[in-house]
Amino acid sequence: MDRVSNPRDAEAALAWELERIGSGAWQGWALKFQRMAFGYAHDSGWQDEADALRWLNQHNLLHEGEPPRGALVWYQSGERTLVACSVGAGQIVGALPYGEVGVAGLTEVSADYVWSDPHFPFAH
Repeated sequence: MDRVSNPRDAEAALAWELERIGSGAWQGWALKFQRMAFGYAHDSGWQDEADALRWLNQHNLLHEGEPPRGALVWYQSGERTLVACSVGAGQIVGALPYGEVGVAGLTEVSADYVWSDPHFPFAH
C-alpha cells in the first residue's frame, strides 16, 4: 500500500495530540481524537474503534510488531478496543483508558495490540 496522505502529516498530528496532554475532554472519544489529530473535521465513517479495526483487518491493513512513529495503535483495554498514536520507542499518545489524554508505554496499557498506517478512508 502507498503511504497514506492525510490533511495533517504524522508529525503535525503528534504535535496536536501532545498539546492536549492532561485534557479529560476526549474521554470515550479515542477514535475521534485520532481522526481530529490527523486533520479530519467530519466523521470517520466507522461506528467505533472495534468497527474500524474490523474494516482494517478485512482490508489487510493491520501489522504486528513495534509500531513506527505516527502509526495508529489499536489495542484492547478490558472489553473495549481503543486507538492511540505511536510516539515511537514503545510509547503511545491519545485518549487513554483512564480518561485523559496522555503518553504511556504501550505495554502498560495492553499486551494485545496491532498497528496500522493512519488511514481514515471515509473521513473528510
